[in-house]
Amino acid sequence: MEKEEFNKLKVQDQVEYINQKLDRKSLTEICKDINISRATIRKRFLKQGYLFDKSNNKYKSSSETNNKAQKENKCENNTKVLEEKIQALESKIEAIENKLNNNYSGIDIKKFEGKTVSRCYRLYEEVQKDFSKFCKENSNYKVQDILSMALYEYMKKSN
Repeated sequence: MEKEEFNKLKVQDQVEYINQKLDRKSLTEICKDINISRATIRKRFLKQGYLFDKSNNKYKSSSETNNKAQKENKCENNTKVLEEKIQALESKIEAIENKLNNNYSGIDIKKFEGKTVSRCYRLYEEVQKDFSKFCKENSNYKVQDILSMALYEYMKKSN
């Protein structure tokens, strides 16, 4: 098709012609065959509300393209909302971890003085295992000091 013949077509027909040719040729090749610049095609189609859709390699009306863009934006917005919620949860988890770490990391063992006595008490196995683990984690203190402090704190809170 020659340039004059192409220009006589309605814009919608021009779009259909170009789209049909895009199955087999590039836009540059089609424009070269018609003897019209790509910029002229782009401007002409844009004025009439047609945009080039790269994913489909076709010109589409802007309403079709806008609908697709709106759907993509909706997905992006949902993703952003989810990312913000995840960040909020991560910061809450971090705050909780900090609280827990602060409660257990800085134990304050009072220095008891005097004679030590030996006593035998029965403990539940689970409590004994946890206590043993706690003593290993705080090996800078003697077991007798940790146990004395625990009993002392419990009695102080109970009165």
